[in-house]
Amino acid sequence: MKSYYQMTALESWTEDLYQRLQVRKPADISIPYIAERLNIWVHYLDVRSKSVEASAGMYTMFLDNRLPPELQRLEFLHELCHLLRHAGNRILMPGHFTQAQQDESERFILYAAMPYSMISAGPLPEQREDAVYYLASTFQVPEELALQRIDQIQRRIFQGQLMAVMDRSEERKFIQRHIR
Repeated sequence: MKSYYQMTALESWTEDLYQRLQVRKPADISIPYIAERLNIWVHYLDVRSKSVEASAGMYTMFLDNRLPPELQRLEFLHELCHLLRHAGNRILMPGHFTQAQQDESERFILYAAMPYSMISAGPLPEQREDAVYYLASTFQVPEELALQRIDQIQRRIFQGQLMAVMDRSEERKFIQRHIR
């Protein structure tokens, strides 16, 4: 089944980033570990989370200290996507453009908090509820987020299977046309 899984461009980018940063196990997906490798200064304040690139390669992130640690980590990943992938002043951008950036940052959370390379490295429980619990506990994420990731993986595997069937069908048609 895993052979049918197709990563998106954002997911491949995230996997490449983690490979460069040597993020190899769930415990490495932590604020201190990633921040140190990317030279991000993290400050915990009584404010909504946000990030800024002070100058080229110098990043600062403000995380909401009122959030529990597991949600701070998700906020960190959201802001990390903005820092590494989004340029420009969001205040001056059109609303649909900033919404696209927000949407990408939310998808990034799924990939960065639960990388497919780590999920696929071991056996994932067959039962949906068990798989959700496994991801939530292994990657220290809320069960709702783990459920989203399980659903996403299942959709991608199904899509890959469908594409494989379609490819074989097209291949057969091609052979039949050229054999006659």
